[in-house]
Amino acid sequence: MGQDVGSDDDDVMMPMPQASVIDVAGEPTEMLESVSPIRSKPALEVVVFPGNPGSGHFYEHYTKYLHKTLVDKVGCVRVRTLSHLGHVKGIYKPSFYTLEDQVEHKLNFLQEYCNDAETPLLVVGHSIGAYMALEAVKRWQASRKAARRTTRSESKHKHPSDTCRIMAQMPYMQFDESSSKQLSLERVAKRPYIPAAVAGFINLVVPNFVLVRVLTAFDKNLEKESARHVAEQLLSYTVGHNAFSLAQDEFKTLRGKEIDWTWLRGNRERVGWVFCPGDHWAPQKLYEQVVENLGEDKTCFIKYREDQFHGFVTSKLACKRMASLTEEFLTNFREN
Repeated sequence: MGQDVGSDDDDVMMPMPQASVIDVAGEPTEMLESVSPIRSKPALEVVVFPGNPGSGHFYEHYTKYLHKTLVDKVGCVRVRTLSHLGHVKGIYKPSFYTLEDQVEHKLNFLQEYCNDAETPLLVVGHSIGAYMALEAVKRWQASRKAARRTTRSESKHKHPSDTCRIMAQMPYMQFDESSSKQLSLERVAKRPYIPAAVAGFINLVVPNFVLVRVLTAFDKNLEKESARHVAEQLLSYTVGHNAFSLAQDEFKTLRGKEIDWTWLRGNRERVGWVFCPGDHWAPQKLYEQVVENLGEDKTCFIKYREDQFHGFVTSKLACKRMASLTEEFLTNFREN
């Protein structure tokens, strides 16, 4: 059985997202799902891959606003947000997961749960989740091509790995040696058990309501519901350890990594990009690289939004704006 994970006056007519645990290639995985009660078969499937920390609950407001925006356009919509392995308190195996593990996890989910060739699919990734989305879809597409060569079979429908749209929201694609923040975080993440132990200790001795007040005072963009989720989820040893372990491996894997511009050029029409000011994860120079390599084709959706920030999921207003951008990307795709 799923459970309700919140409510909001702006979308009282929308179905509440349901949290459940599913099996993805043998790994227990939390998924938040909402389906429009309009007709039995969705006219659009949306899958959301989080950033780091990777709990789907942080994306509740974004997915609800997105659902509300899209249902008016296409009818029945199913939105599923997949939490990262080890990033949800009480739902994990006793292990710590690398970036490669998380990418394979997303690939396995797409292969197991997103094979309906008749229903359009949108894969949304935020921050490192955008890297996971692009990499997982690329591998999914390659595996399907290899399978077709082996079986020599043809279908009247194109496979979703060839047709799905991908939206990269403030994508973390490369380690930035010039970013003092990333260099500092790299030093902290080298020993993930230390910040994890501190987080676990704080969770034990400080009441949640105090933590929420401190967190919202420290970060003006952090609303109470998001702060409450940080206090409940991230401030636990195992989740904290997995979040910092993933960060450690992100820095290691993405240091000096080349972006696959060849694949991106071949798929430019179905990949959308969103950037914002002051973002060291998806910096100005990455935006300029995307424009330089992909922007000459006007069908490529590339937005630089002054009214956004990297952690947009912590603000209802920013979530609503991002939902509108997502709908704009889909409209742009259909028109082209």
